[in-house]
Amino acid sequence: MKHFQIVKEVIDDWDPKQFLHYTPDDEYDPEIRLIVDLLPTATSVEKLAVVIHEVFVKMFSIDEVYSINNCYPSALKIWDKINNS
Repeated sequence: MKHFQIVKEVIDDWDPKQFLHYTPDDEYDPEIRLIVDLLPTATSVEKLAVVIHEVFVKMFSIDEVYSINNCYPSALKIWDKINNS
């Protein structure tokens, strides 16, 4: 549950699709659950960025907004919060 809260805080703050202005607070929860489930496979910030990228591309079928470069800042925040808490 702790990891879910950390990932939710970062992803909601990022709000990559700018949905949270007009949707419920749980809009990204399915993507967040997938990211949390895949956390054990992310052995570095770079791999976590790939996980985030793959989840958002899978869920929204859009590659542009979710390039690895756009996912990296959120991956770094999640990585730091999980590994320094």
